[in-house]
Amino acid sequence: MNQEFTKDELRELEKQLSHPNGEIGIEVGKTMNETNIGMTLNSIGFLELKKHNSVLELGHGNCGHLGKLLESAQGIKYFGLEISETMLSEAKKLNADKEAEFKLYDGETIPYEDSTFDRIFSVNCIYFWSNPEKLMREIRRTLKSNGFCVLAYVNKDFAKNLPFVRDKFTLYDQADITNLAKKSDLEIVEIKELIEQVKSKTAQSVTRKYAMAKLKGL
Repeated sequence: MNQEFTKDELRELEKQLSHPNGEIGIEVGKTMNETNIGMTLNSIGFLELKKHNSVLELGHGNCGHLGKLLESAQGIKYFGLEISETMLSEAKKLNADKEAEFKLYDGETIPYEDSTFDRIFSVNCIYFWSNPEKLMREIRRTLKSNGFCVLAYVNKDFAKNLPFVRDKFTLYDQADITNLAKKSDLEIVEIKELIEQVKSKTAQSVTRKYAMAKLKGL
């Protein structure tokens, strides 16, 4: 059943999607995990995880997908960064029995040493990055020389028509991602474009087009 949202409710939903907070944020986090799970699992597969890889996720939400990621290869070391204290707390609670390190960060500077990670990924978060060029350079800095990053995002032409997409979203297509990568000493080595049938954040059934970009350092 489709639910009608007022303008104020759509504005609040967009705010919560960009930075989940409080009890409403917890519920939005659950919805995000459910609606994004296909994208997230496909992105994990696209990471091609190997034994003992170190993996950083930017914007992990409640991280309900961590079990699947850790099952991908033996001895995976997972690190998650969030700007939302609510999502950080939820991720820690949901994954208390798993080996993982979760931290709060400012959304611009990755608090780890150079060449720390074999893989870095982010799903449906790039729209909200406050300084995408800086964060991309941080991704490049913290990737190992043979490592790569996967960014999953809903295509601009699809996302611009969603009722909750307003001024807090910066939308991307392949050309935008390519230009952003070039400014950050990264290059796209492969892009996969996929289509899935999902419920949107407003509970409507939609055919969603999205892409996964794999990037490595120049």
